[in-house]
Amino acid sequence: MTYCMIFLIAAGCSTFPKIFSPSQQKSTSRQQHSDTKTQQHADPIAQQQYYDQGLQHYSKDNYGEARAAFQQVVDLGPNTALGLKAKENLKKIDQILKTVEEIEAK
Repeated sequence: MTYCMIFLIAAGCSTFPKIFSPSQQKSTSRQQHSDTKTQQHADPIAQQQYYDQGLQHYSKDNYGEARAAFQQVVDLGPNTALGLKAKENLKKIDQILKTVEEIEAK
């Protein structure tokens, strides 16, 4: 019986919220907000789907659609393996589009 009371008291104490001063609350919420901005959680399945879409459009010379799909891959995880490949593909597409514009301007 004594052990149950100690457990209940200990369990109840852990559920009480921490009390912060107003300045501590502001800095904590700012820190949490900035952490969520800097942390990017890549969804590997979505990245792969967008990457595959990008390759399909690229192979059909639909560079605008390919660029949009590869940009989604980068947005989902710029430092993942697919994100880095997508960045390379975006550079290639930009170069192709630049070349096409130069040819059309002549």
